[in-house]
Amino acid sequence: MQRVLTTGQVARVFSVNINTVIKWFDEGKLEGFRLPRSNERRIYRDSVTAFMREHGIANELLREFDDEEDVRKKARRNARPAGAPVTTNPPRGAELRAFPRKPVEIVGTITPPEGGEAIGQVVVRNLSLGGAYITGFRLHGGIPAEFRLSVAANGHPALDTACQLVHARREGDEMNLGCRFTRVDPLALQTYLVNV
Repeated sequence: MQRVLTTGQVARVFSVNINTVIKWFDEGKLEGFRLPRSNERRIYRDSVTAFMREHGIANELLREFDDEEDVRKKARRNARPAGAPVTTNPPRGAELRAFPRKPVEIVGTITPPEGGEAIGQVVVRNLSLGGAYITGFRLHGGIPAEFRLSVAANGHPALDTACQLVHARREGDEMNLGCRFTRVDPLALQTYLVNV
């Protein structure tokens, strides 16, 4: 059983956005530590169980998370063909993705969820039916947990989506963002997945 959880894992336990977990950590409601030379946080499992007790949250959520993690581990082990060498660094989460990714390079614009002025220009590096991977986001006061992503390429109709932040990684003074589509026109998205 893991003694330390990532903020993403804790977010899955409680079915909340990762930014909520980061807020709880920063407010001292969850105990853990930051990795050296990084902004990543690790949360003690004991702190998660204490938080659940304190707020009357059923321990069943943590048991369900453990069961899901066991299934994921078994799926990774079973994905390796018989006789194939064990690799120390398999492609991260590739076999667990619900939708395959399509590499693209499309300039896009991020705006607030309710619309309005652009927050920034970005480059969409891959697309799937479930979301996108975006690079080149420059920080202007913080990373939005939800936003709109609009792209247009090669004369295709504009693709305008509502997104929820899944993960973010800093590269210099820019951020790379992984997002999940919460609203998207499936026909417009299919056009991009097939033709771009």
